[in-house]
Amino acid sequence: MMRFENVDVIDTLRKIMQHNTEHYQSDFEYDIARLQRAAEDSRGSRCFLWLSRGFGTWCFEERDVYIRNTHAFNTWDYYNHSSENVKAFAVEIEALQDKAVVGHVFELDYKTHIEDVRKNSFNAQSVEAVFKHPDSNNGYIRKFDIDEYNTNWYSIGQRYGEIETLRYEVGDEQRLQDVLGKARQIRILNTTAGNLDEYIAAMVKERFHSYGYTRDDMVFTTPGDVFDALEHKVPVYMLSKDNIREPVISTDEISYHIFHKGIFGMTPEDKRLLEYLLALPENRAELFNRTELNKIYTLAIAAGQSGDLDKTALKTLEAIVYKLDRVLPAPLEPAENVREKDEELEV
Repeated sequence: MMRFENVDVIDTLRKIMQHNTEHYQSDFEYDIARLQRAAEDSRGSRCFLWLSRGFGTWCFEERDVYIRNTHAFNTWDYYNHSSENVKAFAVEIEALQDKAVVGHVFELDYKTHIEDVRKNSFNAQSVEAVFKHPDSNNGYIRKFDIDEYNTNWYSIGQRYGEIETLRYEVGDEQRLQDVLGKARQIRILNTTAGNLDEYIAAMVKERFHSYGYTRDDMVFTTPGDVFDALEHKVPVYMLSKDNIREPVISTDEISYHIFHKGIFGMTPEDKRLLEYLLALPENRAELFNRTELNKIYTLAIAAGQSGDLDKTALKTLEAIVYKLDRVLPAPLEPAENVREKDEELEV
């Protein structure tokens, strides 16, 4: 098990999510907001449990996960028998530095962790609710017995308004804090400092191999990226066992492969190209405008037809032309390019 120390927490979790969560990656925006609020509030919780699965992510205060029948407890326990590719992590926030949430991220053995939660969880005795209140910056605070709240939560909301935060209280807070402290000690002992890029590469490799695709020529690609790749005419593949890869040529094929829980892949070079194409237009035009890109395209075609280049140089030019074909909305035909270049040389 790995840990990543003194890292940009949000960036670290985002990279893991991008390579493990295939659908509803927008869930992560809620996690970002929660972690940023925690980093800005030195008095609040600094320890969280985060879960990435095939269909979204979850982020909870660690304390809430150890209190029975809370939303955090029930959700964390729910995926124990799920067929989704579940990855669980503990997050400890240290500071907010230049708007970055800095802290430590610990990989967890999810099933072992669930057993620990079940064994050491506490019953809630009461709940403190902070309601949004127009006349108070701190909200309007009310405390309810847990049975009263669980039975009448809907009418409570109607009476007092929208709930901003909830804090569940247990009978012995010190014992709960001791359990949380022990859990933090265990994860330090059970993890070793690791490199995030190496961790993600190993994670993707393991996932591909579990599907029977053992070649190392593809990178993980979400269904959303597959549709984008097809739209931008960037090659993307359906991967199957026995190292079979089939190019995607229609949206129907994508839907069929998703329905049968298939995986997709792209070459690293094409994945970087797709990321470039999906960037904001102003970002794509930082170095060259359309006229300049057309000129590069023209020069590349002419150079490739000159006969003066070796195989390595020709391969480089082919890659340049390939990328420009996708970057330019309507590149000139090679014959036109060459003819235009010849005319310029005559002038």
